[in-house]
Amino acid sequence: MKPVFVSHDAYRLFVLSALNKYYAPPSAIFVKADWPLIFKCLITDLSATTTLLADTFSARGPQPRDPASMLRSYLLFLLTRPEIGITEWVNELYRYPLYAIFSSFEPGDIPGVGTFYDFLSRFWAADSKHLSPRVRPRKRKPKKGKKGEKAPTTSPQRYGRSG
Repeated sequence: MKPVFVSHDAYRLFVLSALNKYYAPPSAIFVKADWPLIFKCLITDLSATTTLLADTFSARGPQPRDPASMLRSYLLFLLTRPEIGITEWVNELYRYPLYAIFSSFEPGDIPGVGTFYDFLSRFWAADSKHLSPRVRPRKRKPKKGKKGEKAPTTSPQRYGRSG
């Protein structure tokens, strides 16, 4: 199925209601480092991602995750813990409901690792998986001479000074 468009206003309402549900006062304590992250998430409108990637989804099949939510979660991953990798990021989403809420996922309903990799392949939209080739040509090692002999030349087409 095609993904359902979720507006930025609907995302902000979800975040505010989920924060009230899971982080209600007096247990809600946000540290100073959380506020720039909260601000960036609430002002960044990524809802156009759904319309840009709609052609990469089939008309049949299960309902996909919202591409804007997946991109939002990936950007949150890059802002917070880029050194851990996607697999550990999914574990972080389970451990810290705040990250799941800002990604616009319910804390118990987190996408799997394969869903993130599937989204990244759709988002990248390249023919090949990577920019560098998978099989790299082997480098030739120069032949070593015998002990005490002069080392062989590295450029056999040149035999002295030209001039």
